[in-house]
Amino acid sequence: MAVRISCGLVLLFAVKALVQPPAKSEQVQVLGCFGGSKPNSTRCQDGKCFYRCVHPNSNSTELACKEQETLHMVGVSAGGISWACQDLIRPELEYDHLYSDVGDFACQLSAACRVGEGGTGCFLVSRLPKRLESLHEDLLQSAREFFSLPPDQKEQLDYHLSPEFRGFMRQGAENTAGAVDEREQIEFGREESRPVRSREEPHTLYNRLRGPNLWPEQPTSLRPLMTSWLAEMEELSRQLTRALAVSLGLTETGLDAYFREPHVQAKLVHYPTPAKDAEGGLLGVGPHSDSGFLTLLLQDSSGGLDFLDASGGWVEATPQPASVVCNLGEVVQLITGGRYPATVHRVRRPTVAGRLSAPFFWNPSLDVEVQPLDLAGKVPSLTGRPEEAQNRMLQRWPR
Repeated sequence: MAVRISCGLVLLFAVKALVQPPAKSEQVQVLGCFGGSKPNSTRCQDGKCFYRCVHPNSNSTELACKEQETLHMVGVSAGGISWACQDLIRPELEYDHLYSDVGDFACQLSAACRVGEGGTGCFLVSRLPKRLESLHEDLLQSAREFFSLPPDQKEQLDYHLSPEFRGFMRQGAENTAGAVDEREQIEFGREESRPVRSREEPHTLYNRLRGPNLWPEQPTSLRPLMTSWLAEMEELSRQLTRALAVSLGLTETGLDAYFREPHVQAKLVHYPTPAKDAEGGLLGVGPHSDSGFLTLLLQDSSGGLDFLDASGGWVEATPQPASVVCNLGEVVQLITGGRYPATVHRVRRPTVAGRLSAPFFWNPSLDVEVQPLDLAGKVPSLTGRPEEAQNRMLQRWPR
């Protein structure tokens, strides 16, 4: 049975190391090869191969994307202990490649997303152009200045003053999975005029998400930086959506109808260092998946972002320079019938210094209805019927 969900209502209510060959070839498991024959346990014939290498005594991870015929492993051999290659985690996909060869980029993207290949829906877009790298550094510095302001100045932008749910939220104002979120944040969206609303017009409650932002007076750099960053992330998200469409066997424009007027959200988030006598866990945000289509995350060097891998273990998305972490949301899980999962992730609070991040949420138009796509013959099915797929959205909303 097809399930149609208004994206507006969903959003409203879901308010390197050294390179060397492995000691033993049988340690290596190839998860995805493109442009060549099917992979076996030790070799790719012509394509690009993706590996995850995990040191047996740590949670560290490294990822390699190599074009080669003979397999090599990425990792450090220390004290005679070699790293063992296991399941695919998140490919590191290059920014320029997204624009120069969207088809090949889409093949790599598929390995990050498809459940049948161990995909988690989490991947990295790396080697961003200098303009974006500089913008990210400046934005995080501006965020650092904002969160250093006295509490009463920040609370002048309290989100309760905004019908659009924009503005500042103090630490503990939100909760995830029944636990308080240990973070403070300020939320933004597209700068728009509030739409004229009619009481007689049905199903327009979600229009309350359209409107102006609450901008701080200090620092003065924040507004122009956030405005530029919103535009850059919107353009990148649109191109990633086209690559995602190609990976599903659609045309580049196969998903464009969902994004005639995309609904975008962004946050600047500060996770303070826990007090020495803090009780309970040290999570800033508990395990969850995002309700939208795609999340792009800029993070500082503190680390702390973990995602759930195919084996059910937590893997850190280690901060990388000139890169953004990308997570698929529940809308993608819905339209693919569970073939591409929404990334389950969490954030650990820092233990030394506060953590800063800037997530950008790319969502379909508020008035669009989403439903599982007909992907028969395009990507492998998980189950016989879309509503049987592992999909929390299908379970959450009535059919």
